[in-house]
Amino acid sequence: MPRVPADVTALLEDLTIAVRLILGHNLVGIYLYGSITNSSFNPKRSDIDCIVVTRRRLSGNQFRKLDLRLRELAKSNAWTTRLQMSLLLKDGLLVSEESEKLASRHDVACLYQFGVLSRCGSDGNPIIWLDHLRRSKAMVGPPAKSFLPEITREILAAALKRELGYLREELQENPESKWRDVTMYRAYATLTICRILYSEAKGTVVSKPMAAGWAIKDLPDRFRAIIELALDYNSTGRNVKIPLQSLRSFLQFAESKL
Repeated sequence: MPRVPADVTALLEDLTIAVRLILGHNLVGIYLYGSITNSSFNPKRSDIDCIVVTRRRLSGNQFRKLDLRLRELAKSNAWTTRLQMSLLLKDGLLVSEESEKLASRHDVACLYQFGVLSRCGSDGNPIIWLDHLRRSKAMVGPPAKSFLPEITREILAAALKRELGYLREELQENPESKWRDVTMYRAYATLTICRILYSEAKGTVVSKPMAAGWAIKDLPDRFRAIIELALDYNSTGRNVKIPLQSLRSFLQFAESKL
């Protein structure tokens, strides 16, 4: 793990203790992914990404206890609100929403994001698992590769298309988007498109800055300016101006490639 603030390490330790106590035998493991596991972690902007795998959906009592504990942690450790934690059913991992009844249920898994714990559908996203497998950092439990289904190129391609669909909704289709004009979101979208295109080309996942470096070298020069602006924001937090039309053009280019 890269050097991270002591409060982040303390949060992960407290979280591990809490999850083990609350879930008991229902817990399979806790797995880190994202920038916390590699050199791209930026204390000013990075989230703390983790996956909790369970044997069964959380009971009402387990959900309430975990919600209460997360609220308590948020009062004592400000990093708690930067935590992005998915609680996923072992039997529902990488299940496609389009093909399985399990995934159509909206209460089988949980998500803690922006300081709120909520119930949600099961996981059809291989991208976070590919990210985890690069470093295989498990806080608790067996290696994820021991129970994960095979992540085929077809599964990955479908996930990349879904990710582009989410971006299209915010950048173009949703007239009431609250993110479209936010500098942070435009930078995030730009770097995410870079990573999607890298994954489409290479069949694997790397950090957003690494994917952006590849994109600057390998993609058409007309996208270089917004990629460099997004990298600038990611590094410094400066209020850069990423033109919406240029970002939409980048999105359309990515869709044509997939």
